[in-house]
Amino acid sequence: MHPDFVPQKKVIFPFALKLGLGIGMLIGTVGCSGGERLAETIVEADIAYAPDSSAADVIIRLRESRRADAYLTDVYEPLTVIDIHNHDASTRDPAGWWGAQGMDRLVLFGDVSEPSAQITDAMAWEHYRANPERIYPSFAGFPVYDEEGPRIVERNLEQGYLAIGEIVAASTASPVVSQVEWKAQHPNDGYLPDIYELAAAYKVPILLHIDPPNGMPIAYFVQALREHPDTIFVFAHANVFNPPSHIEGMIKEFPNLYIDFFPGFTAYDPGSGNKLEDFVPLLESYPDRVFLSTDGGYGIGKTRAAYAMFEMIDLLSPETAVKVAYQNYERLIEQQPPTATQISKIKELTGKLNEPGRYSLNKRKANELIFELERRLAGLGGS
Repeated sequence: MHPDFVPQKKVIFPFALKLGLGIGMLIGTVGCSGGERLAETIVEADIAYAPDSSAADVIIRLRESRRADAYLTDVYEPLTVIDIHNHDASTRDPAGWWGAQGMDRLVLFGDVSEPSAQITDAMAWEHYRANPERIYPSFAGFPVYDEEGPRIVERNLEQGYLAIGEIVAASTASPVVSQVEWKAQHPNDGYLPDIYELAAAYKVPILLHIDPPNGMPIAYFVQALREHPDTIFVFAHANVFNPPSHIEGMIKEFPNLYIDFFPGFTAYDPGSGNKLEDFVPLLESYPDRVFLSTDGGYGIGKTRAAYAMFEMIDLLSPETAVKVAYQNYERLIEQQPPTATQISKIKELTGKLNEPGRYSLNKRKANELIFELERRLAGLGGS
């Protein structure tokens, strides 16, 4: 436990949240049936996800038709690629810049586990509002040793953020994040257990930075994985200074563990003791449990970090390639239900527009509907 942490009263979350009712299962009052006009907007949760079954065939055709000297970004241009760990929220146009490198969508945040992260969290949200088809907003600005931390997490998740992280759950080796103010001493410390339960309730992934990837930090991480089986844990840049055998032992034991694979480190960092090929058996054995990321180009540069994602994709079978490129993470996004706050906002806005309706939505679609209704209301001079 953090040496300065003084145990405080455990945060008690709303009863509705504990029952899962506060995260979008509060369905609006049923209106008139048939062709009659609804008296009130009805919002129902629709979290079905069906991946594109033809995507692997597209990969096969792309590989069959490519030139020997083709640039991999060009070869795989038709393939959707999600960078699930990107720190560029404070830049002017992250979707545009990374899009030019082949990244179709970004899980976007900025600073991590320090007060300034609250500013970049807000920036990530504004990028999302401006470009919702290209951005998945995440957040990392909350203290883990203060009861306000879980409250911030709950507010942000209710608002519509689609992921938590990157959170520094342990760090003594990193020259950067080992110094941040709100880092945890280990992955099961402070209010992190409460935050893990919130992540499970809202069905959002939580991205954890853990270094070193062995010893005491991993022992506490294993404890968290066991104690929170419904939480979607994502081990950030798990391949950094970590051989595939170590990762396989954990991913085999814990079905709630997912791997953020940072190909750029393995391919281009001089400190890497492995090659991309060394990880192919791991990804092929667990094709549903791995995502790809650039980590914003940390240590190797952004262009290399993006290109290395395609180098990894090129080594995989078509079926595994499409899963790790985008379908695995897309599934986590599409299966999040709308929140009570979103439902209330949709009812408020449709009421102001005098357009009650019936909607079947997940959390992402609820956000996009809210943005559209707000634009329409602003165009009419509403508030």
